[in-house]
Amino acid sequence: MGDILDEATALIRCKECPWYKNCVTPMQVSDEDIAQFRLMMQGVNLPDSARNHMEDILGNIASMSQNMILQTCPIFAQRLKDNPGLARKIKEMMQNWGKEERKAGE
Repeated sequence: MGDILDEATALIRCKECPWYKNCVTPMQVSDEDIAQFRLMMQGVNLPDSARNHMEDILGNIASMSQNMILQTCPIFAQRLKDNPGLARKIKEMMQNWGKEERKAGE
């Protein structure tokens, strides 16, 4: 009975969640985020060349992170942790993405 209640609770939380039907999205690093970091860096006593170098590094990290890091819904993340089979199926789907379309085109 506990499993049914847990699943029903997760379903209700999911439908009420601001992430609803958007369980996984690329991480967004905005210009505002970078500006906020620059503001924090102003309090640090660094030479201008080091500060500029830090800002370049930050820009590169922000650019890379948008392609590598995902923000996930907490319910989705918990379901993946609780169900290794689901995680394995999603991984297989991603590894085989587009293979069927390529076969159909041959």
